[in-house]
Amino acid sequence: MRKMIVELDITRLNPIIDRLKGNMLDIIESYELLELLRTDFERGIKVHVSSITIKEGHSYEEIKWPGNFQIHQLARDGRKYILLFSSRAPNKAFKMLMNKFNLNIIPTTPTRFRDGTFTFSVIGEVEELRKTLKRLKLIGHVTDVSYHRAVYEEHNLISVLTEKQKGLIIEAKKLGYYDYPRKIDAGKLAKKIGLSKTTVLEHLRKAEGRLVKNLFAGY
Repeated sequence: MRKMIVELDITRLNPIIDRLKGNMLDIIESYELLELLRTDFERGIKVHVSSITIKEGHSYEEIKWPGNFQIHQLARDGRKYILLFSSRAPNKAFKMLMNKFNLNIIPTTPTRFRDGTFTFSVIGEVEELRKTLKRLKLIGHVTDVSYHRAVYEEHNLISVLTEKQKGLIIEAKKLGYYDYPRKIDAGKLAKKIGLSKTTVLEHLRKAEGRLVKNLFAGY
């Protein structure tokens, strides 16, 4: 897997995106994704924690957020706000656009905008990254693309897994075990990996249990 960082000139947006963005670029000086909690491009759902800084002479209350957002203010320091966003696609045009991004990629940091530049970062297989870049070019003018070795930082959800669990669940995902319908069953997956079916299922269930436990900690 590789990490791709793309920079777009958001002063030259696709007209559809330009109509959907509201007045955010007039009010917000900068934006930065801090943590992505859930994303579902097909349904237009996104839950994330982000930081925004309001421009001088404006107020947070002036922002007209595009779409059906639920926003909770977690902290404030002057013009800087830490917000929890929960959003759903507002119309058919936006949903159609998001469906184009229904790819096997993991959004990651840095994802931010400032001074007319939007930086978008994802982790995925090379072919998926190529498709993602092609879709991003539909949004606006791509000014820079770079590729890096994918590194999972300690705060990422996958870090709760052992190396064996992580390797197995990633391989299962690659081979289609988590697709619907499944492209491979547990027995065939076990043969591919060279372990018994019982061992594979045990490791996957423990890995899934750890992910769910950490994802819903506090519930």
